[in-house]
Amino acid sequence: MRGRPRYCALVEERYESELAQSAQVLDDVDRALERLSAGTYATCENCGQSIADADLAADPARRTCREHTAAPAGDPFSFSA
Repeated sequence: MRGRPRYCALVEERYESELAQSAQVLDDVDRALERLSAGTYATCENCGQSIADADLAADPARRTCREHTAAPAGDPFSFSA
């Protein structure tokens, strides 16, 4: 079984990746709950403006308004110069 060690390595790599993503989600939720307790939930951490309800519905842990949210590289809807 020559391919088995490589298969195990791939499974372990995927597990580690999913574990890291889950930890990030939990951290984001914790920060959102802290902002809710502090009365700053739905407020941009950069400029203090309100975060749109639609944006919060899409991502309840969102910390910044649209203006301060970095678009992914190559995003065709990015208007940054």
